[in-house]
Amino acid sequence: NSLLILTWNANGLNRHKNELLATLQDKRIDVALISETHFTNTSILKLPGYKCFHTCHPDNTAHAGAAIIVRSTHQFYPLHNYQTPHIQACTISLTLNHQPITMSATYCPPRHNITSDQFNDYFNYLGSKFIIGGDINAKHIQWGCHTNNPRGNLLHRIITLQQYKILSPSSPTYWPNSPRKRPDILDIYITKISNSLNCHITNLNEPCSDHSPFLLSIDTLPPIKPLPPSLTNGHMNWEHFQLTIDKQINLKTRLKSSSDIDDAINSFTTSIQTAAWSSSTPIPPKSTNQNLPTNVRHLIAIKRRTRAIWQRTQYPSDKRHYNNLTQKLKRTLSEIRTESFNRHLSSITTKDNSIWKATKNILRTPQQIYVLKNPDGTWTTSDEEKADILREHLSSTFKPHYSLLSPIKVDEINTSLDSPLPMTMPPKHISPHEVAYQIKKSQKHKSPGYDLITSEVAVHLPKKALLFLTFIYNSMIRLTYFPLLWKFSIIIMIHKPGKPAEMPQSYRPISLLPYFSKIFEKLILKRLLPIIEKNLPNTQFEFRHNHSTIHQIHRLVDKISFSLEKKLICTGVFLDVEQAFDRVWHQGLLHKIKAFFPPYLYLLIKSYLSDRHFSVRSGTILSNISKIEAGVPQGAVIAPLLFNIYTADQPTTQNTIVADFADDKALLACHSDPDIAASYMQTHLDLLASWYTVWGLKLNQTKSLHSTFTLRPRDCPQLFLNNQPLPYSQNVKYLGLTLDRRLTWAPHIRSKRLTLNNRSRQLRHLLTSKHINLNNKLLLYKMLLKPIWVYGIQLWGSAKPTNINRIQTYQSKTLRQITKAPFYVSNHTLHHDLSIPLVADVAKIHYKRFHNRLLNHRNPLMHDISSLTIPGNPPKRLKRKWCRNLLNN
Repeated sequence: NSLLILTWNANGLNRHKNELLATLQDKRIDVALISETHFTNTSILKLPGYKCFHTCHPDNTAHAGAAIIVRSTHQFYPLHNYQTPHIQACTISLTLNHQPITMSATYCPPRHNITSDQFNDYFNYLGSKFIIGGDINAKHIQWGCHTNNPRGNLLHRIITLQQYKILSPSSPTYWPNSPRKRPDILDIYITKISNSLNCHITNLNEPCSDHSPFLLSIDTLPPIKPLPPSLTNGHMNWEHFQLTIDKQINLKTRLKSSSDIDDAINSFTTSIQTAAWSSSTPIPPKSTNQNLPTNVRHLIAIKRRTRAIWQRTQYPSDKRHYNNLTQKLKRTLSEIRTESFNRHLSSITTKDNSIWKATKNILRTPQQIYVLKNPDGTWTTSDEEKADILREHLSSTFKPHYSLLSPIKVDEINTSLDSPLPMTMPPKHISPHEVAYQIKKSQKHKSPGYDLITSEVAVHLPKKALLFLTFIYNSMIRLTYFPLLWKFSIIIMIHKPGKPAEMPQSYRPISLLPYFSKIFEKLILKRLLPIIEKNLPNTQFEFRHNHSTIHQIHRLVDKISFSLEKKLICTGVFLDVEQAFDRVWHQGLLHKIKAFFPPYLYLLIKSYLSDRHFSVRSGTILSNISKIEAGVPQGAVIAPLLFNIYTADQPTTQNTIVADFADDKALLACHSDPDIAASYMQTHLDLLASWYTVWGLKLNQTKSLHSTFTLRPRDCPQLFLNNQPLPYSQNVKYLGLTLDRRLTWAPHIRSKRLTLNNRSRQLRHLLTSKHINLNNKLLLYKMLLKPIWVYGIQLWGSAKPTNINRIQTYQSKTLRQITKAPFYVSNHTLHHDLSIPLVADVAKIHYKRFHNRLLNHRNPLMHDISSLTIPGNPPKRLKRKWCRNLLNN
């Protein structure tokens, strides 16, 4: 029942990670404080059963640095790294005896002169209770060193003044390779903890570098991290689950009012939860410890004795014997790790999805635990603080832009909403068969909402439960009431790559809603779609049947192609709406849907949008509950459709074409005179700016882009949005494809080749392994690599052969790598034998398939795309090929 803390100067951690892992598992270490890791910002250390954090030197080169390794079952919170040239510290906070204590792995390079202010600044950063472990490079006879040095004298004065405590081992921790240097103690603990915590220090001989580790034992343990709550914690007895629910459900439950519906849902949810927990048999957690073979343990023991002999005698012959044993142990541990990995690769198959689990572990970017800044500039020290900061940020986000809304417009909308509704026919009821069908086809392995109900649980509901759920759904439609319990969401925050991690704005919210609320939304969606289809503009392609991003980009490509063939200048603007889905004004949305929704659907959506609340989850902590005052519900099924309705009446002009995909908006205007083309575009931008202001949405002038598509050297004049100049760019990325000035597709293909190279490096071990059969390797290529470059090939597949060859070269190289084909096997033979088409053939196949599906499309804008020539049929002037040339053999 003791907390075991290992402190060690690794002098380059990557070289010793196998030995370190063996020691951590053999000694059952809880926390390891490592100094001199030689890590950089891109370094990643993964050890099974442990969480690893590191701080590198401020110059981001492979020297100095510190790391802290914590058993993953312990509850802790990583703190902001202390990173200066003279002190590098990696820090966590954990609780011992109900007291929060800061634990820090520290390294102080010897070449810097550290002042008392710098030491005091570091100690103040740690707080009132802390344990520091690492290589301070401070010598003083007070903690067992042979001599004092200036840094040791300074540190001793500070420790005496502040009443800190030094804990040092009984024997040296630094063993120099030169016989002229004397072994001494450089690694120590500095503590400021309660006297009730008894500490004991032990020297260790494993793992080894030019420093030896030592162990601090504290007679307490931090709290164990609670497991994520789940209804299926182990083996499930589904028959018992169904019988238990059948006994608890009463089909004669009263459903005459909104409170009756809330009570029925609460009772229904509780019945499912208690039945699931009573029907599950917990499975003991799997041990991550690696049992070392007897010969390895024997080799470790011999090496340990040899090191002790060399430390005692300092003979060169003993040092050589010790070095030989060290290298032998490293090779043996590396071979064991390699054999284990090869056995894992040999067991990979598609039958049990193990191949996808392996690739997911490789490709998944590890979600680091980031520390946020408080409004006063200090750093968060717990999950509670972090969750509260994120809640406040989201609470301010889920509000309308009141500063944009006109009081006159608000009064007009409110008057409209107060007007009486017309009479209507009663709605069609939901049948149990519809409910069962939606549950059956719902996606599995989705994170549950606060009620923990998942698709796996819902699929096993008995018929009586499905009938009761159908009663609830029909009563919701009859009373036009959406239950309060289904309007509460738990939000988890995902860091946006490349954004500053300390800012709340750098996190993307992911909303987790109750499962049965999303099933009801899918059932309502069937009734909404026929009504909405008639009222959405043809230019809106998102969340519509048989509409895709490729269709929308094709319209833009056709317009640009026409202008290039006709020697016109095409100016384009690509708008970014700031927090578009989160800022939708509820009253304005209700005003718009009231115009064409049946009364029962209007009232149901009104109830659906009102009184929504959320809570932010950070680690295992939930923040306080906050209200959502604006926006379409993030993560909801019908949210994109509601947003499309809200933006359906945006102004258009005859001289511009519009392409919408949800909140991604593009505008194009063409003319032989660039000034006239710019005037067309500026007129449309002014109309849009006015519309967005009226309806409480804000355009982001800094992220919106202006570009010119032409073969001429001249650009269009500067465009303005809300009197602010729009940033200009030669290349623009829209819906995943990069459009360049001359529409050569070269920038897009270059970026895809870089992405493919990075992905191939990640999958290299799988693609080149001799333990995975050829069919599985080809499957990995087709599922994880090929889709990266295939996207949009219907359009960029007509690029010049020199550009297409970039992707073809990559495919040939990858197939040769997979098959290990010798040099004399031609690329044509490789493709033929593996039944892999060439890139140029893939482009033709995809475009022909794409073009054939355009026939008889209900959207009139698709008629131009389905033509055999560029819309407008301009005379062929350029030698280049366009995408429709792919139809020719």
